[in-house]
Amino acid sequence: MADAQFSGAPRPYTPPMASPGYGKRSVPERPARRPGQFAHLPAREAAVATHIDRLPDGAAIDNKTLARELAAYGQQAVRSALAALSVAGHLRRVRETVGEGHTQWVYRTYFSRAARDDAWWAAFLDGGAPQAAGQAAGQPPQAAPRLRAALRCRRAPPGTTSWPRSATPIPA
Repeated sequence: MADAQFSGAPRPYTPPMASPGYGKRSVPERPARRPGQFAHLPAREAAVATHIDRLPDGAAIDNKTLARELAAYGQQAVRSALAALSVAGHLRRVRETVGEGHTQWVYRTYFSRAARDDAWWAAFLDGGAPQAAGQAAGQPPQAAPRLRAALRCRRAPPGTTSWPRSATPIPA
């Protein structure tokens, strides 16, 4: 058997990139990266946020690509983590039309190291990014805990397939 010829230089990691004009878009005025940046999030969401934070702009951050990149989580877990990051104020997916007079819709995904509230995201998407009054950069917004609680209330209790239709039981 012949000896295999291996290249001695390992290839550097290059994340999967989205098509030009798509993929991760970082917001301006980002705080510096620091340890424990996402400590206020649950472990899965913190892991996904940390991975997204390390990716360059333009990297693909859809649930299928991230599930391939993060071996510990599957597609549905990554999708749930992306939804939780959106509720927490770190991620915003915006649907926009492509060009003038076209009916094709695309999603633009913006990522922020600092948790932002809905008013900040609305101002940013309208063209400006004012600092919310009384909110320091890097602090989670006050609306996020209420939104997370509302999302928990919408889930069916464990062991059931759906919500009951009425509060009174139906006689058999």
